[in-house]
Amino acid sequence: MPEINPVQIEFLKNNITGFELDAWTIAPAGSAGSDRRFLRVSKTDDRHISFILVLWNSNDEDWDRFLTIGKDLCGISGFLPQIYSCDEKYGLILEEDLGMMTLKQYCIDYPAEKMTAYMSTIDALIEWQNMPVTSSSMISSRLMDREVFLWESKYFETHCVGDFFGIDKMLDENWENERIAMASKASQLPGVCIHRDFQSENILVNDNRIRFVDYQGARTGPAGYDLASLLFDPYIGDMDNETRNILFGYYLSKSSSKMPLEDFYVCSLQRLMQALGAYGNLSINKGKLRYRQFIPVAVDRCIFVAEKLSGFPKLLEILNACRSKTV
Repeated sequence: MPEINPVQIEFLKNNITGFELDAWTIAPAGSAGSDRRFLRVSKTDDRHISFILVLWNSNDEDWDRFLTIGKDLCGISGFLPQIYSCDEKYGLILEEDLGMMTLKQYCIDYPAEKMTAYMSTIDALIEWQNMPVTSSSMISSRLMDREVFLWESKYFETHCVGDFFGIDKMLDENWENERIAMASKASQLPGVCIHRDFQSENILVNDNRIRFVDYQGARTGPAGYDLASLLFDPYIGDMDNETRNILFGYYLSKSSSKMPLEDFYVCSLQRLMQALGAYGNLSINKGKLRYRQFIPVAVDRCIFVAEKLSGFPKLLEILNACRSKTV
């Protein structure tokens, strides 16, 4: 059992009726790319009674974003975990336990149900995107604008091309022009509510419902960004093009969005570059080596998308050089 300190025990006593440490089991609950820690607090004789305790430095700017979005959407959206209590001084949040069945794990455990699970997830995504962006002050005030998209490609060039692959000499004026053009295109697309990290480890199947976690990055951005996060998710290595095309068609059939394929691919490049930057940073600079395994898949998918577009030959050259170093 992970050790918790007296302040954390008192917080649990104040917020869980009848809490006594010796009658409850405390165990690690998942992991994240950030420095947050998650503990599952469950009653030893009835594991159905369970909570998640989040240990988080409240000076992190995402602390307020997480709490504000959770508060704003409580009662509007049924996708997010309910927040029961928080303590800013000690960096503690008590929230609803959505279980351990991520979409990724569900597809491993029930491969015959994979397509159904993805379609249910797309249904949930469309419902999320149909929420007015004004439902949350945090979502409406944070835009995926040109500067954010440029930050993503800079993140890619710094931590993936440079730190991980060591080929930053390839980052010339042609690359700079391409990333500016891509950011400009992406930022001009219509904005909806986006999660911004809508991948299979942040999507949970709970009581036959799709739920979302790790939503503090939510903002206003193009609908194709979250769809790309889902359909080109490097955590799902066996997603083939035929399945992806079926699911893209399903999305179009259910959504009011008339998303041209080219727009979807631009969003996909942006998302995959952001993911590659994150994997490089987490594995090289933060010692989280599990993320290295996802880099070859993300590079291959980025190449697949770049080949579908005509305006990014330098990016394609850089990606092929990255691929040659993963073989």
